[in-house]
Amino acid sequence: MDGMDQAPKSLRDRAAAPATVDRPLTPGVTWRPATAHEAAAITALEREAGAVDHPRYVVTLEEMQHDLTRDGVDLDRDSLVGFDENSALVAYALSTLLPFDEVTGVAKVVVDGSVRLDRRGEGIGQALMRWHEARGRQQLASVEGAHPGWLITFADEAATDKIGLHEQWDYELRRWWFELTRALDDEIGDVPLDPALRLEPFTAALSERTRLARNDVFRDHWGSQATPAADWEVARALPTARPDLSFVAVDPATDEVVAFVLSSVNEEEWAAAGHSFGYIDYVGVRRGWRGRKVAQALLNHTMRSFRDAGLSHATLDVDSESPTGATGLYAGLGFTPINRSVTLLKEF
Repeated sequence: MDGMDQAPKSLRDRAAAPATVDRPLTPGVTWRPATAHEAAAITALEREAGAVDHPRYVVTLEEMQHDLTRDGVDLDRDSLVGFDENSALVAYALSTLLPFDEVTGVAKVVVDGSVRLDRRGEGIGQALMRWHEARGRQQLASVEGAHPGWLITFADEAATDKIGLHEQWDYELRRWWFELTRALDDEIGDVPLDPALRLEPFTAALSERTRLARNDVFRDHWGSQATPAADWEVARALPTARPDLSFVAVDPATDEVVAFVLSSVNEEEWAAAGHSFGYIDYVGVRRGWRGRKVAQALLNHTMRSFRDAGLSHATLDVDSESPTGATGLYAGLGFTPINRSVTLLKEF
């Protein structure tokens, strides 16, 4: 009827997914789906390309194995690998529909992939993008309802070719992230933990409570979504994870984890940085405990543990538009910016 609001179109309609996804037709390259057994070859390609695309981040074999085998990934439909005449890997692509998060209400497909450095400039990247576009639309169309849908990827600011390629496919540079670092030979402040809380090292017994705290803390952060238990446990079991350098604050009255700092160490990233460092993966404080310097106390304790472990720096990434004022918090603790990365997305 005239004057009546029309119901929003479903994501299925907006995604306008093709019925089939064709493999690329690229001279000198043979394409097929990936297998989980090819994780090592894909990791090697990604690391070689990463020396140019993201030199400060080194992907591990275990991370790639998880990406290829995580719940919901169908490699026959969600992956693509290309080989040259000598059966050497030239490129790969992976399209991952994340579990739908009712809190954020956004359907997200992470598009990832890379082209071997010596084969760039031949149109292979464009071929991957065409495949990503078709498969990503199919995955978004599988989500019921009229939710927003995102095709999403991430790039170091130095990866100008990757950024430009995605812009050609109408991806927007939606959100910037700062990489911050701090030398640990500088004085570390002494901020006591709120006496109503108990400081504990992160352990397996606290893992699930910490996951729930993480999901609660980040539920209103841009681009974040709840981490499923299976993905959380895989991440905590990675060789780079350092529970001995990770800490939580527990409310003794409820045994609830109310704050956390979780850390990792990847020694293969030290060469590009020029020094050793520990990486702070997550910092969070539940809303009811904010404004009581809980984060500062945990971070200072963590930095001391880094220093005692022989590390020279602490490093982390932060949303440039953090709603909790995290950039100011880290600046006050002596962190300074050294790099930027960006989230690129195409919205439906």
